[in-house]
Amino acid sequence: MKTFPIYCLLLLLVLNVSSYAQSNANKNKLKKALKEAETYLQLEEYHYVEEEMLEAVKYAPENVLCNYYLGISIYNDLTKNRVDALPYFQTVYDQDPSFRQVGYWLGKAYQMGHQFTRAGEMYTLEKQKMSSLKPEEKTEEEKNPGYVKVSVEDLDRYIDQCRRGPEFMANADNKNLLNLSLANTYLPDITPIITVDGQRLYFTSHRQDITSHHELDPHDQLPYQDVFYMDRREDGFWSTPKPMTEINTEEHDAAIALSSDGDRLFLYRSVGASTSNPGDIYEANDYSGKWTRPRPIDAPINSSALETHMSMSADGKVIVFTSDRVQDEAQGGMDLYIIRQLPNGEWAMPQNMGDKINTNLDEESPYIHPNGKTLYFSSQGHNSIGGFDVFKVDIDLKTGDMGEVIQLNYPVNTASDDLFYVMSADGSESYFSSVREEGMGGYDIYCVKNNESNARSVSFFDLKFETEDRRNVDVLVKLINVRTQEVEKEQVLKANRERLEWMHRCSGKYALEVYSKGYLLKTDRFDFAKINKPTVTIEETYRLQKFAVNRSESLMNIYFDDDQIINMSSSSSELKALKTFIEEHDDYSVEIVGHSDYNPEKSKLVLEFMSKTKAMETLNALKTVGIDDEQLVNENVGYGIRYPMYLPESDMSWKNERMEYIIRPKGYARLASRASDCGMSKYDTSTYVLKETEVMSDVVNVNEKWISHLLSELKQCSYLELVVTSGSTQESLDMSNEIITYFENNGIPRDHLTLQMQKDAELSARLRYKEANDYSGAGTVAVMSSVTDTPANDDAMTVVSPSDETIAGNNTNPETKSALQKASINNSAEDLAFEKEIEDFTIVFPFDSKEFGNSNDATLQRIKDYLNANLTKTLKITGHTDSSGPEIYNQYLGMERAKSVAYFFRNIENPNRIYVDSKGELEPITTNATREGRALNRRIHFKFGIVNTGDAK
Repeated sequence: MKTFPIYCLLLLLVLNVSSYAQSNANKNKLKKALKEAETYLQLEEYHYVEEEMLEAVKYAPENVLCNYYLGISIYNDLTKNRVDALPYFQTVYDQDPSFRQVGYWLGKAYQMGHQFTRAGEMYTLEKQKMSSLKPEEKTEEEKNPGYVKVSVEDLDRYIDQCRRGPEFMANADNKNLLNLSLANTYLPDITPIITVDGQRLYFTSHRQDITSHHELDPHDQLPYQDVFYMDRREDGFWSTPKPMTEINTEEHDAAIALSSDGDRLFLYRSVGASTSNPGDIYEANDYSGKWTRPRPIDAPINSSALETHMSMSADGKVIVFTSDRVQDEAQGGMDLYIIRQLPNGEWAMPQNMGDKINTNLDEESPYIHPNGKTLYFSSQGHNSIGGFDVFKVDIDLKTGDMGEVIQLNYPVNTASDDLFYVMSADGSESYFSSVREEGMGGYDIYCVKNNESNARSVSFFDLKFETEDRRNVDVLVKLINVRTQEVEKEQVLKANRERLEWMHRCSGKYALEVYSKGYLLKTDRFDFAKINKPTVTIEETYRLQKFAVNRSESLMNIYFDDDQIINMSSSSSELKALKTFIEEHDDYSVEIVGHSDYNPEKSKLVLEFMSKTKAMETLNALKTVGIDDEQLVNENVGYGIRYPMYLPESDMSWKNERMEYIIRPKGYARLASRASDCGMSKYDTSTYVLKETEVMSDVVNVNEKWISHLLSELKQCSYLELVVTSGSTQESLDMSNEIITYFENNGIPRDHLTLQMQKDAELSARLRYKEANDYSGAGTVAVMSSVTDTPANDDAMTVVSPSDETIAGNNTNPETKSALQKASINNSAEDLAFEKEIEDFTIVFPFDSKEFGNSNDATLQRIKDYLNANLTKTLKITGHTDSSGPEIYNQYLGMERAKSVAYFFRNIENPNRIYVDSKGELEPITTNATREGRALNRRIHFKFGIVNTGDAK
């Protein structure tokens, strides 16, 4: 036994030595990987940098240099979206905000994601840092691998782009943008060219076709570019791409322009990996369906400089091309030049198109529309909001006279590079290349349907996330397409510190999931079909609640077919998210609650039943996805419209229809009885007018004195309930819900909390006793005070619908009303006999219970069939109790019994014809002095009536 500690010590030493050795090994691997990466950075061979750093971050995930180099390589990867570099730069910034050029790179990544505010902040920080550097410090920084030459003037330009970005995106064109998926791959796909008749589309791609070469460019390790084409099918869609085998070579081949007759194809070619000529424009001709070998273009365009693109006018007499040649009239970088054919067929000398078109930055991809009057081109200058933007100008090709340069709107232009824009001759379609979040990787080809409305809204999300304890925890945010159930956007950010800025093209319903460990799962729903605007700005602040018993959150993305059957496909992501959340807290359970939206065609009782049915469906769905029964409270709870989030007239009132989960202890069950003795004879039922606050979450703190007093009173007596009165503004409703949530979080059952909305009312709270005739708006459904019994000797009853003027049917015509009443009086003998049988029939209940089993289902089904066959009939169900317990509680229990039976009839034609009432212990049919008598008094009673105005559909 004495040797045991020695063995332990030896084992500990072995483990420490092993750990130390592993640590040293990783340090050596990291040092070698960083050295390799720095070498490749100097050569701008980013794919090798990415390979090295992706491996290195596996064992050094927080290493600043690894993440920095990885971010740079991904940003420059031609097969990736530049926004993908953002998390790596963010990791660097979180550890050292002044590290090298991280501010510049973060600004670039944020700008690419259209998070203009955040990008502007990063550029400003980088500018401040750069301005503070001494000359020798700047010289040292320029020696760092991956350094980018950027000036203060450059940063000012980027800051200005970010300042203009939000307004530019808000003025988007309502045009339909499509990813030309057949043409696109994860590799760059560029330079679309459409024939004048619109029947063929040429383009350039790095893809490896089975018939093409399989060598990789040693510089970027991508396949060499080849030319492909697609023909339009009879149905208007494009066919599968085919390679132009007559044109393609073992080197880079890129189609850039086509003559109007389709017989002359112009290409950009770079011949030889070590050639001093960086690239020229070539021409191939179509003779009887066969293309000639490409040769340098006849027009005097090519030079020792770089010529990358061109466009020819419809008559073949004017060419506009790009070149970085050095001339006196050159503006800087790539400029546009124009060259015209002389009457003798020769070409004049090229002319720079001047500073109206050209800037000190690059211009690219000119396109002369077949109408001969409009020139399109891309530029990094003018008022670009980032990278290359597409511009157009009206031009007289003979004289060179031009109108104003106009920037195209989104969906063409973005903060990324938007290049190679062409438009069909009839103007119905435009094609261009860009790097987009919805793309397949790198540059993709997109089509804009100029005559079709945009199927997707351009949506700007500006979201903040706050925790109630103000901790800067990580928050995972997902944006999910409800139809496809795909996560289209995802980001991790710090609560209370960072804001989420997304630009996304959305169509239909989207779900937002917000998760942070130790907090409640929060969800939201956006329905862009209801919003129905080409551009939408969504500004929200989401408060995350700490995980605790009795706390609750809405489930906004549980969907139902026909208002009753859960749609598992559309609800899948939310169900799975809740399952994951529940399983992380296996010592607790959740209660599921249903809520409805306002519906003037349905009574409050019907809305409650609908929400209760949805709660039952959601419970079953959660069991289907694998949640253990022990973690679910098996109660079907529906509150109808009792707890709205929005006012009836609000554009967002549709969000009132939702599910909700409440955290409960494991094994929790709702109490069947609310009866208890109250320790005091009288409680404070005064009305307390509460102070409203600018910040909704402050309302409890500002009114803490009175709210604490009411909470103390309410906890002492179960005969009391809290009534919060809200005015007719959304702000007042929000504060009322905040107060109700506070009481619920402090252990007050929701059935003791009532929300009342009154026009122009002050925000107030009061306690009241649950008196027998004071159930309007209380409990889970209001007693229909408009329902009155007819004299005892009448065989029929006339009732008025609670939605008198709004329910479909609106039978206000006196003749119709008379006919309905007459129909009820002229019942057949068979109907009268059936109604008498049912009105003499009763259902009895166990002591202190609202459950009645299924032994009476056959009789209830007969009643349902009768109501469906007689649409002018109504049914009132009244609940009764014995005299055990307090009278107030018995009134409540009688109502619960009536509703329990009424739920059976929720699916009849026009369920508004069902009414509930409670007499509690007030109308016994026999003595309560005996056990047998009390058992008979615990019952419900049926009474038939006829439909009055507004009830009949």
